[in-house]
Amino acid sequence: MAAAVLLADAMRDNPLHVQAFGADPARRRQRLFRFMEPLVRHVQSHGTLLGAYAQGELVGVLGMMKPGCCRPTGWAALRFAAVIMTSNPPVGAVRIGRWLAAWARNDPSGFHWHIGPLAVASAYRRQGVGRHLMVHCCGQMDALAAVAWLETDLAINARFYESLGFVTAQHEPVLGVPNWFMRRAPVEGGDQPA
Repeated sequence: MAAAVLLADAMRDNPLHVQAFGADPARRRQRLFRFMEPLVRHVQSHGTLLGAYAQGELVGVLGMMKPGCCRPTGWAALRFAAVIMTSNPPVGAVRIGRWLAAWARNDPSGFHWHIGPLAVASAYRRQGVGRHLMVHCCGQMDALAAVAWLETDLAINARFYESLGFVTAQHEPVLGVPNWFMRRAPVEGGDQPA
């Protein structure tokens, strides 16, 4: 699954992932890949997974989950929990549970599309790939007159999302790492920042 590979590679060193999946980069990448596989399947079955390609290679991924579909429920939630528990040491599984609980607690109860994960392959960063994906996403949100919601653990990402009209609704540490919980109201007429 190319999207899960890209996400695991691109997000391996995010501060929250270091705290959740451990200090060893190779193990962290492997655990993150196992985490991303069911997440990608969930996004694909409950929304849209956008891809950006260069020379036939997947270089960017963006998930967009429909309202009410942010979190797996029922059997899907049990399968996801089983992946977390079997792919991580007990202390890691507990940390991941604390992380996901914090994100769920901050998830708004109102009608919204959940945006993410977003990642760009390292060789293609700072070339507009992520902006292209997000501008497309924001355009769809504007066409639907829908609120968009996302989380990030990187200040640089928070500034990037602010440039697209997101505002920080909540800022709180998760596993000791600053996290931004961000909301974007639809823009009338759909005019997007370039």
